[in-house]
Formats: sequence, structure tokens, C-alpha cells
Amino acid sequence: MKTIFRLMVLFFFVAGLTSCNDDDEVVIEPTLEVNFANIAGTWYLSEWNGTKLDDSRYFYITFNRKAVDGKRTYEIYQNFDSATSRHITGSFDLEHDEDWGDIISGEYDYWMGEWSSSYIITELRSDSMIWTVKEDTGDISVYTRCAEVPADIIAGTRAIQ
Repeated sequence: MKTIFRLMVLFFFVAGLTSCNDDDEVVIEPTLEVNFANIAGTWYLSEWNGTKLDDSRYFYITFNRKAVDGKRTYEIYQNFDSATSRHITGSFDLEHDEDWGDIISGEYDYWMGEWSSSYIITELRSDSMIWTVKEDTGDISVYTRCAEVPADIIAGTRAIQ
């Protein structure tokens, strides 16, 4: 009887060891397909070439997934080249290139022309994505999804610190 009891204790002990979860296990969210629906919404530039951005300089972009007159539009609020918030609008397109992967390109409204670069979109997740300049793969931007562009930026009242 003691032998059976010892075997049962040993069985439960071994079963307990093998069923334990590793709490340090990192769960990585799977990437999403790059399409108009998955990139729709508002994003802010959180990191550029390995440097995290603070609130004094900002770049927000909102993608509209539904086409109007055959074009999908975006709105940008940024102060990279201005002391105050600039509002820029235009249209964008996505394409899949066999060599490069998923590419986003665009043009500005008001005869300002095309974007200076096309970007390779990688690691698209529900809360982040990475853009790499197609013509300069060392130029990498990380975008983080947010609920909306802050009201003080839309109003143009956020001061540079």
C-alpha cells in the first residue's frame, strides 16, 4: 500500500512540474496583414532612427480607409518643420511588391506633389507598425496607434517646450 501511495505522490509531483507555466514567457502579438482596414486610424511617430520622440516635436497621421472619388485620404499634424502645428492633407496608396513587401506611398493636396519617399511597412500590429524608407533602409520610423490627435495640436495651441 505504501508503494502505491508513493507512486501516486511521485506522479502528482511530476505532473505538477510539467504543467507549470513559465511566467517569464513573452507573448508576441502576431502581425497583421497590411491593408487599408488595418492601418486605418490615428498613429503618432514614437521613434525615429532609434530615438524616442518627446512631446515637443510631434507627427500624427490619420488614415481614412474608405475611398472618396477613388482616393484614400490622410491628415497629418506635425511640427517638424515649423514652430506651430501644420495640418497637411493628401491621399495614399498601398501596394505589395514581390521584392520589397508592402509599400505605402502618397501625394499631398494643393499641388504640393508626391511624398519624397515610399515606405516599406513591416511588423504591423494592432498598436504599432514600422516604416522603412525604401530608398534608404537605414531610415526607420516606429508608429504607435492612438485614439486621436490631441485637441491642442489640432487647434494649433500646443507650445514648443
